Amino acid sequence: MSASSPTSPDALATEVSFRPFALGGATAIFALIGAMSSLYGPLLVSFSHRFHLSLPSAGAVLSVHFVGALFGVLLAWIGVKRLSGALVLSVSLLLMAAGALGAALSHDWHVFLACVLLIGVGYGGLDFALNTLLTRTAAQGRALRLSVTNAGFGVGAVVGPLLVVTLRPENFPQLFAGVAVGAVILSTFNRGVHAPALRAEVRQREVSMMKSQRRPILLTFIVAYIFYIAVETSASGWMATQLHASGYTQSFASVVTAGFWSGIALGRGSTSLFHRRLSDRNLVLGGLALAAVLSALAFSHLLAPYAYPLLGLVLATVFPMGLIWYTTLCPHDSDGLALMILFMMAGGVIGPGSESFLVSLFGVHVVPVAIGGFALLDLGVFASALRFKPLQLT
Repeated sequence: MSASSPTSPDALATEVSFRPFALGGATAIFALIGAMSSLYGPLLVSFSHRFHLSLPSAGAVLSVHFVGALFGVLLAWIGVKRLSGALVLSVSLLLMAAGALGAALSHDWHVFLACVLLIGVGYGGLDFALNTLLTRTAAQGRALRLSVTNAGFGVGAVVGPLLVVTLRPENFPQLFAGVAVGAVILSTFNRGVHAPALRAEVRQREVSMMKSQRRPILLTFIVAYIFYIAVETSASGWMATQLHASGYTQSFASVVTAGFWSGIALGRGSTSLFHRRLSDRNLVLGGLALAAVLSALAFSHLLAPYAYPLLGLVLATVFPMGLIWYTTLCPHDSDGLALMILFMMAGGVIGPGSESFLVSLFGVHVVPVAIGGFALLDLGVFASALRFKPLQLT
């Protein structure tokens, strides 16, 4: 349970609960946004052919998606302060459905990008709302809930590239239409989420009195998560294109992308087991160190098909364990988590955007260098958080 007693008014005001079917629905939502985010990378070549663009120009779709996600997180942050969490989830799903349907019907590149922006708004709202609500559940079992539901993201991201192979890349409008249908169906699964508006969170007043102590911790984790998202999105968004340029077929490159997300899913599903033996900070730092090594191996066209799935496996623990690490240092800090998830979406703009620029200068073989560089930067920022001690609330 939280620091407040289970029966106190404070605990009742702050704690979120998911009925079993709602927790299953949350996992399915993570799977949906995982599938959506994993489609862009394997489809970059198809986008360039369909809309008559260069590859770096087609790569703009990744950054546009995360620009939308930034707005989505901001809107969801306002929403969870004033409305129930269940309503925020449902609205975000319907926004994603509208964007996906529009993308499926688009024949103009700029209209398509506008629809992708709307998909991003729904994506950001869902990612923010789910992670924020899950970190407000009872402390007992929280790590398990976070790791298992976030594993759904990895499972969905595995399914996405496999669907590209099955339906063929040129038929991508069918994939976007499927995302729209799935989002509408999942919008009916949120009735079992008990998540009062954050304005009722009494403990937040205590945290606001400690802003000067919290600020350096929060800034460190914001920067760390920006770089983490940059690592994940640069890898997932460009590995297929790099492999295709190295002589592998587009279908094989999509399978390797699915392997990367399989590693994410397997690793996150096993996070609670590793957490029994290793601390959250060790899992974060160890995962990023191994990610830098594997990125270097991916520079070889012979090793890349094996290095990328392993890269997903070692990155898997960073996201959920980083959240646990932060909540250990700054307990009951919902606003801090909100800011962190808001700004981390910038990594989805910075990572693929920087990579598109580097590819335009040096070609697609620079992709592993960019991924490894972001991993090393992230490792350094997270390592700097070792200097912090947990804040004590009065």
